[in-house]
Amino acid sequence: MQEEKKYLESVENAIDKNISDLKLKKQEQEKFYKDVQAEFSISFYEDDSQQISKYKTLLAETENQISLLDKKILQLSSQKPRPYFARVDFSDFAHGTNQKIYIGLTHISADGERYVYDWRAPISSLYYDYDEGAASYEAPEGVINGEITLKRQFGISDGKLNYFVDTKQNINDEILQQVLSKNTSTKMKEIVSSIQKEQNAIIREEKFRTILVQGVAGSGKTSIALHRAGYLLFKHKNDFTSSDVLILSPSNLFSSYVSEVLPELGEDNVIEMTFSHIAKTELKKPLESREQLIDKIYSAKDQAKLNEIAYKSSFDFLDDLLKFLNDVYAGLFDPKDLIFKPKDVAKDAYNAFTFTAEEMRKLYFEIFGHLPVDKRIEYMADYLIERFGLKPDEAELIKPRFKNMLYKFFPISDIYKICNVFYARQGLNQPTFDEVPYEDIAPLLVIKEFTQGLSHDYKVKYVIIDEMQDFTPVHFYFFNRIWDCPKIILGDINQCIEKTLSKKYLLQLARFLKAKTIVLNKTYRSTKQISQFCEELIGLKGVINFSRDGEEPRIIKTNDTAQALVKLIKESEGKFGHTAIVCKTGDEVKKLSKMLKGKLNFENIVGSDHSFDYPLVITTASTSKGIEFDHVIIPFADDENYRSPLDKNLLYVASTRALHQLEIVYEGRKSKFLKRHEYAKKDK
Repeated sequence: MQEEKKYLESVENAIDKNISDLKLKKQEQEKFYKDVQAEFSISFYEDDSQQISKYKTLLAETENQISLLDKKILQLSSQKPRPYFARVDFSDFAHGTNQKIYIGLTHISADGERYVYDWRAPISSLYYDYDEGAASYEAPEGVINGEITLKRQFGISDGKLNYFVDTKQNINDEILQQVLSKNTSTKMKEIVSSIQKEQNAIIREEKFRTILVQGVAGSGKTSIALHRAGYLLFKHKNDFTSSDVLILSPSNLFSSYVSEVLPELGEDNVIEMTFSHIAKTELKKPLESREQLIDKIYSAKDQAKLNEIAYKSSFDFLDDLLKFLNDVYAGLFDPKDLIFKPKDVAKDAYNAFTFTAEEMRKLYFEIFGHLPVDKRIEYMADYLIERFGLKPDEAELIKPRFKNMLYKFFPISDIYKICNVFYARQGLNQPTFDEVPYEDIAPLLVIKEFTQGLSHDYKVKYVIIDEMQDFTPVHFYFFNRIWDCPKIILGDINQCIEKTLSKKYLLQLARFLKAKTIVLNKTYRSTKQISQFCEELIGLKGVINFSRDGEEPRIIKTNDTAQALVKLIKESEGKFGHTAIVCKTGDEVKKLSKMLKGKLNFENIVGSDHSFDYPLVITTASTSKGIEFDHVIIPFADDENYRSPLDKNLLYVASTRALHQLEIVYEGRKSKFLKRHEYAKKDK
């Protein structure tokens, strides 16, 4: 223990020295900035534009250097209370060396000595991937083989070494138990000290362009995605920055939940965008939210509507839509001769020409015939510009007019009318589109991208798509069109709540995406008792539950739901940081809120942009998907409310939000899905 305390002290000293050196450099840069600024002010009226530009560039570069120094100072200051979390002793066979490798959030060096390795460094993979014994890692010079002779995990807080544990395993269960047993926060945190071997393999994957991760509830999918972003930004720092990485978030609320992870890893937050943001930008119409769609499905119980949604969520629908666009709509182009004549034909006779219908047909159907309609029109307009001999600034003004002329050779060009023509051919309902139904948003975006092109360029170098089960094949086709770059796509087909997905669908999706599929079957979120209960709900087999014991879930019969909920909340006061009452629909949230008004202090969170930062929230399964709570209560779990296969999925999603305690309340006859009578406890 004394030896480790001494090493911790030396690391803290190294951090202090680094911070001191960085502050000195910052002072020098600030002084240099002031000197340049003063010089610039004095000579401003005498300097030419080139000299002024040099001054501005120098000031901007210096400002950037100061900002980077600030960031590094903050990073080291944040790391000092817990500078590392593990140690691996490694005997390198080739070089005959024995290394003590301490691992933390970032590298710590001083006076040419490396005290701590960044968790993302190749050598740190020894900690995550191997037990004691033979091991190897990939270094720039090749694979380094050797033997791990010691693995040690540390409990350090506020700069004090509280304990350490020697283990032969990659992550000691004792340590993981402590991490998982804590009450949850309203913000997701970094998990570098408890990353598991199967999670680490995904985080460090380099061979495949696209990765599809199917993971059971609580397997750490979102954490993996964020840590992968942190790893890529570290490993490929010369290739891209945080502004080149995009997370497609399920909601702004979810974005808020994960917002602290990358800064904790020492990286700037990446771009975050929701699908609804893209849709609003492109369609410029009121849009139905996903939450409204879920409410519609669960409230109306309209089988015809369910069948239509199921079809629009299928690969068959995508195939039919693309066939319609390529074979039917694209073939509607019927041009007429366009005659271009300058005002003064005598002077500009060389600029007078006829763009014949035959010429246009050849360009459209033959030369550019393999392209989407918008690209064909784009290149035909470019051809016209060349024929006119226009300068770039003239072309910029004239090109939209040329394109407009060409689009007039289609009988329809409005994307909403095109969509309804397709729907009519398929025997589907044709919306008015005053408000765009949620299930029609992705088809409309595909139609717009194919026929007119998009209004914005969404290009990035890496994309993370979470909650993949919420998207359809049409969504994924659209994502591939706008993001032609590597991706990691994560989700759980068992948590789909508007349709039923099978393993066959997962295989189809992987083939469509040309993705490597990785399946995560181990769950860490909930206690063993809650996990097993959730698995039995939907008949899920083959799940490995991390053995963290807790109370059995309780199924409680009552004659007064409001009274029962008040009692449960009062009983758990002071025990949990965050409790959620998870309802089936938004209407149910409104109903329950009226029942509990004046009896409890709570916040309603339904499809909103607020955070979950309240001790007690009333929300829906759809809104809370991807979030976790210490204590979850599910009300109205009677046989009338939860009876269909989709109801069962929703009950599963709601139940898997619970970390430590799960309680289900019903009046009358309990849902047929709640089979485990041994949990039943009458409310008194």
